[in-house]
Amino acid sequence: MADFTRLHSRTSEPAEADALLAAAGGRFAFASEPDGGFSFAVDQAVDPSFSIGQFSIGGEWEASGDFDDIVIVNVTRGSYLWDIDGKRGVAPGSPFLIRPGHDFTCFAEDADIVDIFLPPAMLQDVARTTYGDEDLTVVFDGPETTSPRHAAYMMTAATVAAEYVQSGTFRHPLVRASLFHTLSMAALQCFPLNGDPRERPLSPAGQRETYRAAVRFIEDHASLPITVTDIAGAVGATIAQLNSSFRSHGGTSARAHLQTVRLSAARTDLLVSDPVTTDLTDLAARWGFPDADRFARRYREQYGEAPAATLAR
Repeated sequence: MADFTRLHSRTSEPAEADALLAAAGGRFAFASEPDGGFSFAVDQAVDPSFSIGQFSIGGEWEASGDFDDIVIVNVTRGSYLWDIDGKRGVAPGSPFLIRPGHDFTCFAEDADIVDIFLPPAMLQDVARTTYGDEDLTVVFDGPETTSPRHAAYMMTAATVAAEYVQSGTFRHPLVRASLFHTLSMAALQCFPLNGDPRERPLSPAGQRETYRAAVRFIEDHASLPITVTDIAGAVGATIAQLNSSFRSHGGTSARAHLQTVRLSAARTDLLVSDPVTTDLTDLAARWGFPDADRFARRYREQYGEAPAATLAR
């Protein structure tokens, strides 16, 4: 993935808020009462594959319009009512989907929002690999998640994504690639799709060859921002077929194997790095581990010592 950009802006003018959302690929019109305390602040991290926007909008306001991307809206605070093609919902704690070409209106007050922007073409590529269907067209059946459990999962994924932006780990390509895959899969799993994509099981010989090819691909490309989707595409398997092959022949998942290979690479770096100048958090994120504490636990489980102990040798 190419380098990302970070956008910070704020205004108290609805017309200026329209322009700021236009920069995020939206065509919107804000409205608020005069002297109603309207304020708009955005912090958006933009990667060519996706973006994460954090918005804090004060006062009573309404907005209408649409986006070029598929947008998952996660309202974390405030009052927020939405209307999409005549279907209405209450957003706090319950993510919803804005699809290109669908009329959207909301009425809100003092809201904090995390938006996940996924280009339709990028999401479709993930879906085609996931379900093993090169002709699949992603069409969501509606704006709401399929269950409260899926709503909670989507909210957690969005919250973690926002934390990665705030902590600075989003700047690392391996972290962004993993996050794009996680958010894309969350969208496909949490919102209803039109149709019923089905998986095709592999034969035992097919599983064995898929596993061997995937292991080779991971070992050759672990330093690059590859994801499980990339691995499956490289070996001509769906994600379910890929993971079934790893469970049968490696006793783990493809994602876990990728993490193990990257953990080994991180250990190599630790052994040759300068203890005085090396930042462990940065080194972990560089190898795709945005949570330093989790990296340390995984490292200790794998090698029987803390990363700091290896670095100090």
